Amino acid sequence: MSKNFVRILRLAESLSDAPSEGLTKAQIVERAGLPSSTVYRLLSEMEQTGYVYTTPEGRLLPNFSFERRIGIGNISPIQLRQACASISAELESASEIILRRGHSLLWHVTDEHPLQAIKLRAHPGYVRSTYELDSISRLALAYCNIDDIESSWDLSSFHEVGVQGNHLDWHEARKRILATDRQSMQFDMLGNAKGIRRFSIAITTPEGELVSLLTVAEAAIPVRDEEAHIARIRSTLESTKVELELCSASSHANGGLKSVTLPHKTG
Repeated sequence: MSKNFVRILRLAESLSDAPSEGLTKAQIVERAGLPSSTVYRLLSEMEQTGYVYTTPEGRLLPNFSFERRIGIGNISPIQLRQACASISAELESASEIILRRGHSLLWHVTDEHPLQAIKLRAHPGYVRSTYELDSISRLALAYCNIDDIESSWDLSSFHEVGVQGNHLDWHEARKRILATDRQSMQFDMLGNAKGIRRFSIAITTPEGELVSLLTVAEAAIPVRDEEAHIARIRSTLESTKVELELCSASSHANGGLKSVTLPHKTG
């Protein structure tokens, strides 16, 4: 697959869920995670061909629809979006479905709550490396064979989460990956350099293989009762994990994707 084609797909995904007032070019650059020169060039071409419209305020709106329609692990896109929307509504935070693709993490679904304290940079199609050993990288890499990591990753590139981002030698990075409990929620209370902390849990197949990460993303600000805060998020993620894995198992047993509506959470 050519690099230019991948860039066009990432840009299309970044534009696909633009708010009604549109997006600035700077916002699109941040969402897509691409060089600004590349984004500006592609946006110009898309505008010339009628796929992007510029509002009188100078914001950009897509003149197309774009979404992934194939599910993951026998879980349909509708079920994934329902799960994130339910979490977002319950916790007033963002929720995400994140996939591991090679050495990278790919944002597949995101849902942001209007009252959340911080806006996410990551939107569907956003890609970042697994070298920052935050909760999502640790959990994703815990499902990899450690020998595969040692043979194909750049072992000198791992670093801490947070503003400092201190380098981690492979001995320490390896120890952290192996110590990660794959069955438990992972989190970093101090957050990353963007001021976001994530709580993540693994969605797996009946055979125990990783399908995706399910997350809660929120502003890394102090909370009054940290223990209760963590417990509430853990309960929400664990119950949604059970629902999604039941959908996956049921669909697999019936020979493919089925349209199953997730239970609506209340309270």
